[in-house]
Amino acid sequence: MKSYSFPLAILRRVGYVSMFMLVVLSVVFYQERAFLLDIAFQTFLMINEGTVQVMVNRFGSAIVQLLPLLAIKSGAPIWTISLLYSMSFPLLFLLIYFLIVRVFKNDLLGWALVFLFTLIVYDAFYWATSEQQQGLAVLLLFYAYLLRFPKLNQWWHWPVNFLGISLLAFYHPLIFIPFYFLWAFFLLHQPKQFLHWRYLMLALMMAVVLVVKSKYFSNWYDNGKMNTFQSNLDKYFPNYFDLPAHGKFLKNCLYYWYLFPVFFAVDIIYYLFRKYWLKAILVSGFCFAYLMLLHIASPESDHRFYVEVNYMALSIFVMVPFLFDIAPQLRAQKLLLLFATIVLLRLLTIAWHHQPYTARIEWIRQTMEQGIEQEPTATRFYLPASDTPMDTLLMPWGLPYESLLISTYDGHLPRRTLFVHQNIGQFQDTLQIDTAFVTEFKVYGLKELNPTYFPLDTNAYHKVILQGN
Repeated sequence: MKSYSFPLAILRRVGYVSMFMLVVLSVVFYQERAFLLDIAFQTFLMINEGTVQVMVNRFGSAIVQLLPLLAIKSGAPIWTISLLYSMSFPLLFLLIYFLIVRVFKNDLLGWALVFLFTLIVYDAFYWATSEQQQGLAVLLLFYAYLLRFPKLNQWWHWPVNFLGISLLAFYHPLIFIPFYFLWAFFLLHQPKQFLHWRYLMLALMMAVVLVVKSKYFSNWYDNGKMNTFQSNLDKYFPNYFDLPAHGKFLKNCLYYWYLFPVFFAVDIIYYLFRKYWLKAILVSGFCFAYLMLLHIASPESDHRFYVEVNYMALSIFVMVPFLFDIAPQLRAQKLLLLFATIVLLRLLTIAWHHQPYTARIEWIRQTMEQGIEQEPTATRFYLPASDTPMDTLLMPWGLPYESLLISTYDGHLPRRTLFVHQNIGQFQDTLQIDTAFVTEFKVYGLKELNPTYFPLDTNAYHKVILQGN
């Protein structure tokens, strides 16, 4: 059996430390992560409905909700629920690292996992809820299993294959792209092991699952994304190289994701020098095609925190080739120094970047405090989006849930909430209802809220006049 272990065990241990440090950062900055958009929304729904919240058929997301849901069932305070939710993601990834390196004996894919969550991660650490992050981690685990049992000649392999591929397909619509990249890479890398009908069947199995998913499990969100992509294909034809997203990506590579172009260049130069033409085509082709797909789907790439999650697959496209083809030729001591330096640099960068997310929470708190100063009996507040610093808020739709959780965390009774919308006029009548909890998606009555966590009073919404406006 081919070995995928590093000669120095300390490399494996540094990987453990790296993944554990992500858990530590998730504890230190749990408010910045848990009081942000989707996690705040899902926490609100879990508290209100008492069950996991699987959005648009992405069933894998239920795993990271088990700890916070258990805390809710036990009546734990909001800070405990939010802390556990923040920790659940890196704890899952730490578990996956353990399974890859300990159970499947694959240090190389273990480090691919470490780099997945460090190499080009900046905002994605704070917007933790994307199912794509989880799906990419499970994808590396699945391939660690395949490399451990490359012949796939036991009866139990095929139920595992089917379940694994189905789980991956339902994690996120884009997971099939890195799936096929790894499939093609290992076919080129180890043709003697993988050039057989069983391995070819895996590619067919993923295609079949994708067809079944598209036909019987389609949803409004993914359909909308596909319709936007198809519309943009026609809208921007043939000027696909003029999309603003290209320039933004290159700029972000210069300032934030600088290690991606470095390792991309290293891989391509190495493959060209060694005349590994097919691998050079594979890496460059997948990176180029994937970027074009993302940029056509979102030509403006307005929110870096949102698009960065999609770019994370690029680390797999460049680091798996580096780890399997280049790293084994370097001295273990040099690899240790290189890997430790990269991880330390990126962890410090991630930690330093908490500032805009901390400032976001403070703005919500201060805005509600200003509302109290202007109207001491008020607990519900609203603002037109034009009066707010949108570069700080990112997206205003999550504010009702975020502010409600923040006021619960702060111990305010009754709870407070803040609503911001770009067309506040369409909600004017609703905002005058003294029993309404107003969100962009739904207006809740007081009886629809969990009275233990969200005891709201009977007050109409009060418009906050921000200082300086």
